[in-house]
Amino acid sequence: MLTVFATLMAVAGLILAALAAHVAWRRGTHVGWSLAVMLVAVAWWGLAYSFELTADEVAVKSRWGDLKYLGVVTLAPAWLVFVLQYTGRGRLVTPRVLTGLAVAPVVTLVLLAIPFTHDWVRYYNEDSVDSAGLPVVETGPAFWAAFAYNNVLLVASTGLFVTSMVRLARTYRRTALLLLGAALLPWAANLLHNFQVGFFDHVDLTPFAFTVTGGLLVWGLFDGKLVDLGPLARSAVVENMSDAVFVLDPFNRVVDVNPAGVALASASREALIGRRLPELIEGAPGVEVGPAGLTLPDDSDGPDAPAGSGRRSFDVSRQPLIDSSGLPAGSLVVLREVTQRVRDQERLEHVLKDRSRVAAVLQASMVPPRLPVVPGTEMASRYEPAGDGGEIGGDFLDVFPLDEHTWGFVLGDVSGKGAEAAAVSAAARYTLRALAREDLGPSDTLRQVNTRLLAQTDIERHCTLVHGHLRPPAGPGAGLDVTLSLAGHHPPLVLRASGEVEEVGRLGTTLALFDQPELHDTSTRLAPGELICAFTDGLVEARQGDELFDSHRVAELLRRHRDLGTDDLAGVILAAVREFHGPDLSDDLAILLVRNVGGESGAE
Repeated sequence: MLTVFATLMAVAGLILAALAAHVAWRRGTHVGWSLAVMLVAVAWWGLAYSFELTADEVAVKSRWGDLKYLGVVTLAPAWLVFVLQYTGRGRLVTPRVLTGLAVAPVVTLVLLAIPFTHDWVRYYNEDSVDSAGLPVVETGPAFWAAFAYNNVLLVASTGLFVTSMVRLARTYRRTALLLLGAALLPWAANLLHNFQVGFFDHVDLTPFAFTVTGGLLVWGLFDGKLVDLGPLARSAVVENMSDAVFVLDPFNRVVDVNPAGVALASASREALIGRRLPELIEGAPGVEVGPAGLTLPDDSDGPDAPAGSGRRSFDVSRQPLIDSSGLPAGSLVVLREVTQRVRDQERLEHVLKDRSRVAAVLQASMVPPRLPVVPGTEMASRYEPAGDGGEIGGDFLDVFPLDEHTWGFVLGDVSGKGAEAAAVSAAARYTLRALAREDLGPSDTLRQVNTRLLAQTDIERHCTLVHGHLRPPAGPGAGLDVTLSLAGHHPPLVLRASGEVEEVGRLGTTLALFDQPELHDTSTRLAPGELICAFTDGLVEARQGDELFDSHRVAELLRRHRDLGTDDLAGVILAAVREFHGPDLSDDLAILLVRNVGGESGAE
């Protein structure tokens, strides 16, 4: 029989040691370590007691009986420390408190270690045997002092634990009662043994009984199996969600709904349970269901509310519910209100449309709606804004009469983009129109424009320009005279009748940078069939990787397609630069083509 009990003690000790290792490995906190120490104490108690029971010699029994007190005297202080830390009173576990709790255990172990005082705690009486023929263990006064000390700690800490738990939710109250019963089991076994009640007089089952308490503590409190707060937490979250939540059975009938869903449906929870959700939503007046979500009428907005504010918009998500066997059990439908987001998106789209409209109007003002008819010439132009055209650029062009026999033309490019660049472009274009005269050379006009721009613009916006005069041919076979000045601008290209392409003009200073710009006039004559191509830098600086479109490609296009009309030729140039760079240009682009057609005249 003793062998059976010894085996039980050994098994209990090994189980508790494994639980202690589990806690120490899983938990790196002070709470975990205090529980681990408590479990190790009881494990040692059980293992030492198993050796005590199976030993044949009294001296060996006595030695193992003394050694088990390492666990006996450690249990109660460790349990108190664990309770203090677990219930949120860890600040009370100070070095001073730990030292005080260790005094009684250390004194007991010292008394056992000293032969003179050993019997004050316990000893085997070889002259007396019990009914089983085993030597009787006698106890001394120090034992009862230690017994009282341990039991006071156990009662106090257990009471503190239960009191702390019952003050919480009912879930914790049930847990407290279960743990109280588990804690009373080893305590009762220890009391029955020490007071020599019946069968318990022969064997102390405390370590074995403590495996139940230790297992519940580890399994329940630390692994979260005893107190399952998941449903409670999920319920609290769902009940307080601003999103409407509907739980449906496999037939789309409502089986549960949160307060937000009740408020959204404008009906009581009892009225919603059992009804099909599609009927509730899709059958309501004013409700629209589409791929983008759900919209409901909103009567809370007054007659002065902004357009579209009388609708409430929702994102609808549906999550199937699957049981443990993998079969469908229903679904969870969540309606998340996105009314403000939808309204903000609508406002943004309205602003962007309005911005695009304004940009288009401003861009259109940078070029004439139609080129004028200049006798003896054929003209064409192209203007392409950068990107998708939503951003206002700084390029502009114009052709206008100076007198009956002279016409002015201008292409310009203001640095930067946006409203500021557009303002400088408009100022440059209309100032030049106002100042240009037939008897005033292009460079002199540009100097006056430079003075006006420096006075008008309070921001640093420089401007490159090509401004020139056109004097149409006097008759068939006559030449078209062109006089131009370059203010930091790319030289125009002239296509000669021979097929050669040459640059014309002498580079001068960019406008709106210096008070006295360096500008020059250059004159050339276009024979019948010859043309001049002026452009902004958006054409020649278009990129493909590190390679520029450059003026040599423009010259090649002019030579290759010289038989085309100016409008078709302008279209070919624009198509080529888009193919080279991509559909969305990185900079604005303006092109002006003027050809001498002799006695014929026209404009494209």
